[in-house]
Amino acid sequence: MKKPFFGFYNRSVILTYLGVFSSFAGISLLFSKDMAAMPYVLIFLIISACFDMFDGPVARRCKRNETEKQFGIQLDSLADTISFVLFPALIVFKFTGPGIFSYLAGFFYIFAGIMRLGFFNVTTEHSPGVFTGMPVVYAALIYPLLYLALTYAKVENFGIFFIIASIVISFLFISNFKMKKPSLKEVTMFAALAAAVVTLLLLL
Repeated sequence: MKKPFFGFYNRSVILTYLGVFSSFAGISLLFSKDMAAMPYVLIFLIISACFDMFDGPVARRCKRNETEKQFGIQLDSLADTISFVLFPALIVFKFTGPGIFSYLAGFFYIFAGIMRLGFFNVTTEHSPGVFTGMPVVYAALIYPLLYLALTYAKVENFGIFFIIASIVISFLFISNFKMKKPSLKEVTMFAALAAAVVTLLLLL
């Protein structure tokens, strides 16, 4: 019997779908005019990152054919485009507002992000165990940490700091250096750090 819908809906990609849902919730909250909602926006960004960090280990433990594996790779990059390229760019724009520097920084960040994801898709099989450039998911922890640092330092204007951070992160996305892919232990440490950051955001 022919299936009514195409696609893959097994548990190997469920965390990817949940990560996108979390990002959509954060983007929706971002449109609130109340800046007091920003800690919760950043929490949704961190939750998306945690889903992304664990979706690979979970998928590798699932029995998949080659088509399902390739689908998972493509789906992950498409999800990352929303969660760790578009979503952070909108967060930065929220702090900076319209202006030539915010537009240029935002464009460069999005360009570097999609360039990095596209490059990963076509080279991942040729360089197992390592990343070229910084993975986009790391931005999901850098921006919340920057927000916490500026908040506790009682800095009034966050905009310039977020623009500078975006430019630096963009260069890290497309820089030609190698990073070892994290082990499950390192992913767990990332999740623990994320939990600590979420706790600090809730205490603001």
